[in-house]
Amino acid sequence: MSPVPPFRHALCPLLLRPLAAVALAAGLAGAAAPSPAAAATPRELRRNEIVEAVEKVAPAVVNISTETRVENPFGGSIDPFEWFFGGGQRRPPRERIENSLGSGVIVTADGYVLTNDHVISQASKIAVTLRDGRQVEADLVGSDRDSDLAVLKLKDKGPFPFARMGDSDDLMIGETAIAIGNPFGLENTVTVGVLSAVGRSLPGPDRRAVRYADFIQTDAAINPGNSGGALVNILGELIGINAQIVASGQNLGFAIPISRGRKVYEELRSFGRVRPLWTGMVLGAADEAELAEPQAGVIVWRVFGDSPAAAAGIQAADVILEVNGQKTGSVPEFDTALARVGIGGSATVKLRRDEQTLTRSFRPTAFTRELGARVSQLILGFTVAEGKNGTVLVDQVRADSEAGQRGLARGMAVLQVNGRPIEKSGDFYDEMPASLYRRAVNLVIATRSGRYRLTLPTRR
Repeated sequence: MSPVPPFRHALCPLLLRPLAAVALAAGLAGAAAPSPAAAATPRELRRNEIVEAVEKVAPAVVNISTETRVENPFGGSIDPFEWFFGGGQRRPPRERIENSLGSGVIVTADGYVLTNDHVISQASKIAVTLRDGRQVEADLVGSDRDSDLAVLKLKDKGPFPFARMGDSDDLMIGETAIAIGNPFGLENTVTVGVLSAVGRSLPGPDRRAVRYADFIQTDAAINPGNSGGALVNILGELIGINAQIVASGQNLGFAIPISRGRKVYEELRSFGRVRPLWTGMVLGAADEAELAEPQAGVIVWRVFGDSPAAAAGIQAADVILEVNGQKTGSVPEFDTALARVGIGGSATVKLRRDEQTLTRSFRPTAFTRELGARVSQLILGFTVAEGKNGTVLVDQVRADSEAGQRGLARGMAVLQVNGRPIEKSGDFYDEMPASLYRRAVNLVIATRSGRYRLTLPTRR
């Protein structure tokens, strides 16, 4: 046996004497009156703020499973090549069912659930599994593709456990973030990290152009199946709905801030859809314009008469720098700031006009479909009407418009606007406010001879 190093022998008496004294003092004190720490169990000693936050929210996080019926136009037939070369096997059935899993958060005691639009998109059946094992069917109240949010209503009677919405406008970089969801179907999985950043700009789930510039970034692990789950602060308050990941990265997760989620939730619950906002402005990035001095901001290309912007005195060629104190260096940032204002809210904008810095205020209104017909006629040069069998047809076309000059004619079918399928005229007109923030509108048109794409400018 090797000898113990001398310095150990020298330190041991020095350490043991105070330790013994502390132990004796603790023993005497314990004999007189047990301390709270001594009375606590090891489990109670391990209970920290994270555990308490999870206990508050986890029962409200649910597993969402969906069924989607997918049509196979060649289903049930025999492949002619297989028949010729032998085998003659029949193809899969004409209709098949696809299943998917995601997460959601119950936000009211009577069973309203907030989740992602891409979790329930095109689902024919939605089932929700609670943490206690109950399986409940849910109805779709409404969904919004642009914000990637949807609201469900549980069919069973409550009360249900629910998460309280917090304030995502008061976040601190580095504060604790807790993600709760069902990655890969593993129910109520908890991961912990920090808030890595706020105000991130991201494309939509199908890689469309950026719509919002306020995503929360966290390094709390988020995986497939976490979509629609809860991002929670240390107080157990819901601060975000987990939405996206960077698959090629590590612990790069993104959540929709609850400040935006709350407004979308209220719109979907009240109206079944998010009503578009109307300001009366055609906008673009300031660096696209030929300004005397390049500026970061959003330039006003056109102001419609009898609109909130016109009433506020905003003019064409103004450059909007801020909305309610939030910088708007790009159209997505303006769109995000306006979404926070909502219909009827107050928007105070700081703008640059020539050498002056001015302040103007207005209240966005709801964009009606009647207004959509007017805007489409002025900007694109045509209107639409309902056709037969769920089609939307071109109705009136201005002969002096680019649409008319490029051959668009009455009776042609409009299948898509900016990548969005159009099933009724309301879908078409709902796209008009967003189209005013684009340099051009991309259409898919169908005629008897086939389909073709048509791009029409919005700034003329």
